[in-house]
Amino acid sequence: MARANGVPIAKGGEKVQIDHGVLAAFTLLWLAIVPTPGPNTLLIVHLAVTSRWQDVAAALVGNLLTITFYALATLLGLALLLAAAPSLRLSLYLMGGAYLAWVGMRLARSGLARRGSTDDPVAAPTTDETAARPFLQGILTALANVQALFFLASIFAGVGILGASPATQLAAIAVIVIANGSYLSLLAWLMQREHVRALYARYRPAMEVAFGTLFMLFGARLIQRELAAWLL
Repeated sequence: MARANGVPIAKGGEKVQIDHGVLAAFTLLWLAIVPTPGPNTLLIVHLAVTSRWQDVAAALVGNLLTITFYALATLLGLALLLAAAPSLRLSLYLMGGAYLAWVGMRLARSGLARRGSTDDPVAAPTTDETAARPFLQGILTALANVQALFFLASIFAGVGILGASPATQLAAIAVIVIANGSYLSLLAWLMQREHVRALYARYRPAMEVAFGTLFMLFGARLIQRELAAWLL
């Protein structure tokens, strides 16, 4: 790539540089969106109070990799492609919602089983089958939230990322990864405090039912929204 006065120049003579105005608008909007509860947040919180920090880190890496994939796919036009293929889009929503509902049912069933158990309810949280393969859990939970793909497309279009330079687009993806990673890491660190884990252990059956119910609600909402759009 040629340079003029040290500034990279694209083949057509257009400067390849970050549009700081567009990036700042996106960053402010994304920082307001990050704390919004969702399946990814729920997964990290649950792992934080039931598993080792290594498991939380693995799930977080898988989660961030999938979010990066969704952001890149959005920039490459995958959301537009799916919008033009309603049947495929509906199938993806149904599979994503079914996965979240399945995770929720497993958690809720585990909590109900613990209620009838004679085990000490105050015992320290231990890794169980619901926390197995955390890296894969992080990937699947993020992938299941298919609406994130279309949400990103609307945000990117709204603030001008879709029409911005490649450098600005890559910087926006970096903002997503850093913001999400920082928020979820802080949340996990807070949830792994000893008194929080002890509180969860004391009420673990009820908490697992609550976590499971939330996962099922996220899955049902995902399916309901797409079915409603499909039937209109």
